[in-house]
Amino acid sequence: MKPQDDDIEPLTDQEAKQVWEQLTSRIKAHEEKKKKNKIIKLTSIMVAATVLLIFSIVAYRNIFVPQVYQADRHDLYITLKDGSKVTLLKGSSLTIEKSFPAETRDVYLQGNAIFNVAKSKDHPFIVHAGNYQAKVLGTVFKVLQKGSNFNIDLYEGKVQVSQREKPQESYIITPNETFSNLGDKNVAVIAPTAQNAKDPENKTFSASLAFKDFNLKKAIAIAEQTYHIKIIYPSDRDSSKISVLSHKETAEEFIERISIPLNLNIKKINENTFQLQE
Repeated sequence: MKPQDDDIEPLTDQEAKQVWEQLTSRIKAHEEKKKKNKIIKLTSIMVAATVLLIFSIVAYRNIFVPQVYQADRHDLYITLKDGSKVTLLKGSSLTIEKSFPAETRDVYLQGNAIFNVAKSKDHPFIVHAGNYQAKVLGTVFKVLQKGSNFNIDLYEGKVQVSQREKPQESYIITPNETFSNLGDKNVAVIAPTAQNAKDPENKTFSASLAFKDFNLKKAIAIAEQTYHIKIIYPSDRDSSKISVLSHKETAEEFIERISIPLNLNIKKINENTFQLQE
């Protein structure tokens, strides 16, 4: 007997719709899963990149970015890694490289500060301030800057002062001396600190002055300010050029020095007044 084939009934519209919905639902679920996995992967990458960036910034700041101290409202007391102590005066700032201390102990000052430098024969301490730099091995000194004026008061040890663009021209100051440019980078004056220079018992103190091709009027003004004296001279000599490089000279010695090239005679009127005359 011949077997009879089973009849396969076609799906009804409702059944076909259900099958299609199940199929599309599975496809959507699969796509959503893939999309979710992709988002998770991208998020993980972004998080890792962000963490790496933050770490890099922190590492960069810790390794390369200088540390800046700012005395905004009051004096700031700082102890550096080498043990040196700095009193940063109000309104001033001090920049320290991350490499400090290195072969040289460099700091960068804007404004005024007092330095008590830890001693180190092999690692000079250098304060960069405006157009000048002060180099020491271990000492106590004060740096004052106002406009174009630059001054260093030395309390202990020795300080070597030079201009940034003229490092070969340096000046050595010793305790109780002040280096000043009197507001002119072409002037160098080393004299007793103000309180010592004005001491009534210190009438014959010595000072060192250096300037080149200055007119007589300006040179006289520098001498008067340095020695706290009055110098009278012929007014028609105002524009006469003069250069001076003196070392620890009294007022009288300095006046004698400048009188010779000018061919002028010296008349001492009193302890604080001198006259240069024809």
